[in-house]
Amino acid sequence: MSFENMSAASAQPTEYRFASFQHRLGSYALDWGLALLTLGIGWLIWSFIVWPEGQTPAKKILKLRTINVVTKQPATWGHMSIRELLIPLTVAIASGITGGVVWGAWIAVEICFYFLKGKRTLRDYWVKTVVVNEA
Repeated sequence: MSFENMSAASAQPTEYRFASFQHRLGSYALDWGLALLTLGIGWLIWSFIVWPEGQTPAKKILKLRTINVVTKQPATWGHMSIRELLIPLTVAIASGITGGVVWGAWIAVEICFYFLKGKRTLRDYWVKTVVVNEA
């Protein structure tokens, strides 16, 4: 599946490639590392700045972008806040209540969806997004 985005400068369609599992895993690890390094505050401030571009701090560094599959434009700040903050926070709370069972199930479902549903995770389907590699 490809997504086209008209560039104002060139007026030529640009093909996007889905981000590989390794890129997405690296992005999660880098986001966690940056969050720990900045005690969460620096990561959150940086996130608020780059979310309107459809990125997290790690996605910015790794040249990945979250695209809205409906508009084929970068995900909005609202999409990114649901995707990167609200859903993980909900999973973390549910995991705390269930002693970590929900967290393990969530990771398993995310991985299964990625490999079985066209490189989109359950979170991507809920928020109607896809992560692409721009490098």
